Amino acid sequence: MIALSKATTTPTNTHIVDSCTVTGKDDMRRFLAQLREERADDMAVSRRDLESQVREWRAHNFFYKLHVFRSRTKDVDLELKQSWWREWFCRVVSFLYFWD
Repeated sequence: MIALSKATTTPTNTHIVDSCTVTGKDDMRRFLAQLREERADDMAVSRRDLESQVREWRAHNFFYKLHVFRSRTKDVDLELKQSWWREWFCRVVSFLYFWD
């Protein structure tokens, strides 16, 4: 598990450095739950649906494992607001991610 100090939170975004090192859904949920407990309620990590954040994180990891845009997918930015097409894209790609 990566350290909570690797995460930067703002009211509109959660940035996690080296997020590619966390590969399991349960570990992602645990990390985000701990981050929610530590950070203020008005931060994006607390305001966005947990499962939606996990799906986006898994989508980033999927592309990282495939060596696609590795410099951009080793970290993850979980923005508060997502377009509908990005949310659905993350749902599909997360479903394809099988490195748990």
